[in-house]
Amino acid sequence: MNSKIIGSILIIAGTAIGGGMLAMPIISSGVGFPGITLIMVLIWLAMCYTAILLVETYRYNNPDDGLSTMTYKYLGKAGSIVTGISMLTLMFALVSAYIAGGSDILRLNLSKWLDIELTPQVTALIFTVLFGGIVALGARVVDFATKWLFLIKLGFLLIIVLIMFGYIQIENLLQLPMERALVFSSIPVIFTSFGFHIVVPSLVKYLDGNLKDLKKAFVYGSLLPLIVYIIWQSSILGSINPQVFFDIIQENKGLEGMIKAVSTVSQSNWLQIPINVFTAAAILTSFLGVALALFDYIKDLAKKKSFSKRPFIIYLITFIPPLLFALYYPKGFVVALSYAAISVVITSLFIPILMYIKVKQERKEKISFFQKIAFTLIMAFGVAILIIQTLMTMGKLPILD
Repeated sequence: MNSKIIGSILIIAGTAIGGGMLAMPIISSGVGFPGITLIMVLIWLAMCYTAILLVETYRYNNPDDGLSTMTYKYLGKAGSIVTGISMLTLMFALVSAYIAGGSDILRLNLSKWLDIELTPQVTALIFTVLFGGIVALGARVVDFATKWLFLIKLGFLLIIVLIMFGYIQIENLLQLPMERALVFSSIPVIFTSFGFHIVVPSLVKYLDGNLKDLKKAFVYGSLLPLIVYIIWQSSILGSINPQVFFDIIQENKGLEGMIKAVSTVSQSNWLQIPINVFTAAAILTSFLGVALALFDYIKDLAKKKSFSKRPFIIYLITFIPPLLFALYYPKGFVVALSYAAISVVITSLFIPILMYIKVKQERKEKISFFQKIAFTLIMAFGVAILIIQTLMTMGKLPILD
């Protein structure tokens, strides 16, 4: 396996493994390890398959074509607009989630280590100005910061897993869902955590359109997050009594609840240090990457506008909407990730299938019976996620936020 394929695998895995990983134990606390593992495997199968379908659409196209070009070519202006809106709302939702989660971590650490008590709204503002400022400095600074944060994140994740594995109890891992409705409520957040389709066009170009190498990269690159997620979930869910974990999450919303629950595992304060460092690094790497992409995307959209040459205006457009969300809903980390699932369904499930079908129709090639079944199941799954999110918004399904 050459270095380009290995690099592509790490890009795919790195895109998926981020701040959303922190929400997993929160929404899994009432579901149980067997149920959440089954959900993760099914989501991985669907996402890996549609990524390969998206790669297949490049078989007869230029590797340099971007997602906007491809959707316009096969799905017309309407398809291109829907994709663009979905990408924009996805990035806004993710930045909102990371500001809410990041400010939560900042507030907890200021209180614990420096005895400084601030409101969630104040810490949200500080987090946005401080770390949003890094984004405004450009890709080179973000790249430098992200590399170091990523290494810190992986190192402290390993430390946490090694510590937590010593406290795992089989009966905790065998716990069944406390409430059936929680199984459905967990799906949107888990689904968002497998969102890596955004890198397909970049990797097609990077690997010169080599379909064999691309398929290999996406299979292994998407499998790596699945393995990491299973290890992460087993270490957390297996070491904490399910009922105790669920009660703590109910009393302490967002990342605060997870950090407090993990702290109950060991009487030593040393466990809190790697947990705090890991959660901070995970949030920051995700925030910097997505915020930079959103900043550049808005700058590109506004390139014909007079304010496009004023970075401060682009900065305000990028960060004010997600900051307002965090100010209004300071504990909205999981909620924002759930809403992001709507955009991920469109860009990662619906668009790849529709484009693949259009390619086959244009080339007058038949779609196999098994492919038709797979398409039907995946489209139905996508619709189900949209329905689940709608029911959660209406209060018909429980929300663990």
